Order: sequence, then structure tokens, then C-alpha cells
Amino acid sequence: VAQREAKAALEAARRERRKVREEEVLKVLRAWRFARNTSRLNVLPEGQDWVFSDTLGLLRDRTGDIHLTPATRSYPEVVQLFNQYLLDRLPQEVADFKWTTINVNCNYSAKLHRDGNNFGPSFIKAFGDFSDGLLKYWPEDDKAVDKMEDLKEADAVTMDLKRSLGMFNGYCAHYVQPFRGERYTVVFFSVGCHSKTPEDRKESLRELGMQVPAPDEDPHALLRAPRGYRQGAGDREGGAAATSRKRGSSGKGMPSFRAYPISELEAGAASHPAGR
Repeated sequence: VAQREAKAALEAARRERRKVREEEVLKVLRAWRFARNTSRLNVLPEGQDWVFSDTLGLLRDRTGDIHLTPATRSYPEVVQLFNQYLLDRLPQEVADFKWTTINVNCNYSAKLHRDGNNFGPSFIKAFGDFSDGLLKYWPEDDKAVDKMEDLKEADAVTMDLKRSLGMFNGYCAHYVQPFRGERYTVVFFSVGCHSKTPEDRKESLRELGMQVPAPDEDPHALLRAPRGYRQGAGDREGGAAATSRKRGSSGKGMPSFRAYPISELEAGAASHPAGR
């Protein structure tokens, strides 16, 4: 059903020469048969053994093989629809955003965690009939604070992903606040092993609408590296920034996150996002 709905939405958008609509994405998410995912241990809410979460696009399995997930090959129009939704709304200043993978989630509040295998920033958008469920995010978290629970609430920012399209560094600590209702999220990101991906698989991603990163892509071209929360860290680069500098860039001059109001994106005028 989700594949049929996605195909119809893509055809309608092309025929009417318009953007893919938010309600079309939501309709596909509601039709999608989410798997009970037991492997995402870093996000599992307290007391839960699984969450509704699926991965589309590129993934490396436990044997080291880098491939397109089975769901990607079985439901290509669903992947294309999610990609087109993002492409239709990418502001010019971040038009070079790259991604290899999409994570789709349903009805759970991810606990405090840091993503471990991402390359560069992620874009995220929430869909559905829900209230609350803000994303809490520590944009300067460079992992110098070993226990995430020791991070200060005052240092965090919140992102309303129902009303905005957010860009953030997933390897910085973040979690989803409790919500009421029906909440889906779609997360666009690149896997850390992207540079080792066979060319034929990269081409398959491009055919689905993904903007694949180059092997030497700068991970801080759009968001700078976190500066850390140690005393005086605001005046110097933290651990992640120093590591990035050795690789050639720490994204100096870039913000630590971006949040684009959907109302402005729909009007094609979100050139000054919230961020710092």
C-alpha cells in the first residue's frame, strides 16, 4: 500500500509541477508496515525491547558488506518520495547537503544518545498528529563529557520538528521529549563508510534521488564541529573540532545547527534559519 501511495504522490507532483506535499508523506508513513527493530539499543526507551524503526538506502551489515537495504529495493518509490520531499525544500545555502541513508521511525521517544556511525550532519523532520515531542540537542557536545547525563540542561537547545526542518550533528547528545498522539520522523544522513561504497551502489542511490557524498567530502561544510562545554571552550576548539582541523576543516564560520520553519520553506523563503 505504501509503495502504491508513494507512486501516486510522485506522479501527481510531477503532473502538477509542484512540491511533494507533507500530507502525502504522512499518508505513506501511515501505510508503511514498520518492523519491530531490536538492534537500535542506543535509542530504546526505558523498559522497551524494540521500536518501530526501518532503514532505507545504504547500510553496512555485520560482515562488513555495504549494500542497499532490502526495503530500498522492494519499495523504491517510497524512498524516492522521502528524497523528493527534502529536495523540494532544501534552501540554497544547504543545497549541497549529502545523504546515503534514511531512517524512518514511528511512535517512540528516543532516549538520550549519540549516533556512532554517521558522517556529517543529518536532516530530520517529524510528521503526524501529535503535540510536544521536541528534540533536545546539545550542539557543543564534543564527547569530552563522558556521561551524557552530566550534560547541563541549560546548554541544550530544543527543535520543534513538526513545524521545522532541522539540521543537526547526530553524534552530539540528543533525545526526544515525551509526546502525545501519532508521531513519525524521517532522518536523512550519511553512513560513516560511504567512501568505501562500490560505485554501482552509489549510482543506485542517485537514481533514487539521493545526493551522495564524495569520498573526500568535508563533514563540516554545513555545520561546524562542536566546541565542547569545558570551561573556556567557547573561546577555543573542543576535541571534535581539533580532530576535524587535522582532517582539514572544522567548519569555522558555520552554525552548530539549523532549523528552517516549514511555513517559510513552503513559500520558498527560508534563507535565515534559527541556529548558532
